[in-house]
Amino acid sequence: MNQDLPVLPIGMASFENLRVKQAVYVDKTKYITYLENAGQFIFCARPRRFGKSLTVNMLDAFYSGRKDLFQGLAAEKDMNSPNFVACPVVSLDMSAVAGSDSKENLQDVIMDRLGIVAELHQVPLRGVNCANAFSHLIRDVHKAIGQKVVILLDEYDAPVINIISRDKRACDNNFLVDTRIVMQDFYTQIKVEEKHIKFAYITGVTKFSGMGVFSKLNNLRDISLFPDFSAFMGYTHEELITYFAPFITHTARLLKTSEEGLLNKLKEYYDGFSFDGETEVYNPFSVLSFFKARKFGNFWMESGSNTFIKKFLRDEELTVDQFQGQEIDYSRARAPGEIDATSPAGFLYQSGYLTLRATENGAYLMDYPNSEVREAISTLFMENYTSDWVAIGKSGRELREKLASGDIAEMVRVLIMLLSGIHYSDHSKANRVPLVRILKKIMGKIPGGDSLEPSDESKAATLADKLQKKRGESYYRSLLQTCLWMAGAKATPEKPENRGRLDLEVVYGTMTYVMELKIAKNARGAAKAARAGMDQIRRRGYGGASETPVLVSLAVGKAERNIVGCLFKRNGRETALKFKDGTCVTPPPSPVDGLG
Repeated sequence: MNQDLPVLPIGMASFENLRVKQAVYVDKTKYITYLENAGQFIFCARPRRFGKSLTVNMLDAFYSGRKDLFQGLAAEKDMNSPNFVACPVVSLDMSAVAGSDSKENLQDVIMDRLGIVAELHQVPLRGVNCANAFSHLIRDVHKAIGQKVVILLDEYDAPVINIISRDKRACDNNFLVDTRIVMQDFYTQIKVEEKHIKFAYITGVTKFSGMGVFSKLNNLRDISLFPDFSAFMGYTHEELITYFAPFITHTARLLKTSEEGLLNKLKEYYDGFSFDGETEVYNPFSVLSFFKARKFGNFWMESGSNTFIKKFLRDEELTVDQFQGQEIDYSRARAPGEIDATSPAGFLYQSGYLTLRATENGAYLMDYPNSEVREAISTLFMENYTSDWVAIGKSGRELREKLASGDIAEMVRVLIMLLSGIHYSDHSKANRVPLVRILKKIMGKIPGGDSLEPSDESKAATLADKLQKKRGESYYRSLLQTCLWMAGAKATPEKPENRGRLDLEVVYGTMTYVMELKIAKNARGAAKAARAGMDQIRRRGYGGASETPVLVSLAVGKAERNIVGCLFKRNGRETALKFKDGTCVTPPPSPVDGLG
């Protein structure tokens, strides 16, 4: 990195350390006044790696009166006001107690953390348990210093989330119940000692009930979706340009691209998180990591454990595209319910994998925030369903190259290889289980239709198989979309145009692909199916909004469970790929009408 560039605060949660080292700090201190005006007890949820801990640390420094750390920042004028008075701060990072393995150990660790705070304020720690000790600590600090206390709780949900993420079965064990009871009693003391508290700020990854905060603190103001706080954490595009100007110039020069081109790609990869459905912000960790590495990567996903989300995708039998565009109303977004019983969409939203897009009717649509998250979660999905995860990364890179160059034959070859890696039992499971659920629900509403019992697997499978053909296209489109997302392409399913919905629009760099998918009984029907797809593209004028789209019709064989035919048209020239031994070979030098 160029020595003339400022320090990048990667991994810095200490506001003091960041300011002393003169690292880049995107000034969020103006929000302190907003927070105080919002209420006495404030809650704000944000995904991991979004600067929650740094924000808590900044608030600690502010209320502790560290004026030296706020020179040149928006809050400096507030600290220089004659009305400003420093307050005692009780700041607790609850992730420090998340590794406990018993109720007794949990109590001991919390008591230890309280002891550190008590020592800082030179008061004794007293109490029969951690909740009782917390209550005494708040009162004793207020009495000793003569100022009401500021409470700062970081990662309030970490003790419960840590248990659930270990194993799904842990949701039912006694320790989870014990942990919830301990944390409920602990957080309740904030309400009990209200008259001793000047201000309380609580943050975490999720807003789920059953944590004790929302059931016990009925005076807690949740600002997570407030428009005034939509850019409280994360970087806006304007902040990116302002605070990282030297890095943008330096990196654009190294990557041999224009600053405008670099900013456009940064926006595509790391922008798009929204906490009000309208304002979009960049993931700060990904931006900092990009400028450090000077290359695009899935930094946010790689910064945490992927085991739990992979297991969640597989256990819930999800496809990566099923939540895109799904509507969720404001009340559900604000209160998703119990963490271990919420819907998959609610879980993925609360975990940061999905974000919100506002609609005209006041509801929200779920969406993946950006290419980084789409690419990473698609890779996890493919790792779940293919045997060789090392080859997946290589295939993703190859697919990127072929999309960029417009090499259709090689692109199809890579797609065939990826689909070939899916085990036959996973195909059967993916094809049947969601249908069985739907069938049970429908038949339960029909007189005499409740004979489809959960145990009657053969009957359910037979019914599902009969409807297999009707959902075949959507199933394989979902798989193809996953592969394309994994390669970093922008793949939009069922894109509406003036004369219908095309199956997939795929944009990568300067290339735009219009894809139609048809199901053939087997490879012998590939030519007919591919021709039908191309005729549909032509008849409905798909791709007319693009200047030079590549039109691609893919035929998937039901028997082969893979691509068995391809007809594409580029620059007015129509070409049919030839297939041999289950894969495609280089197309002939001149266009042909049929498939070999």
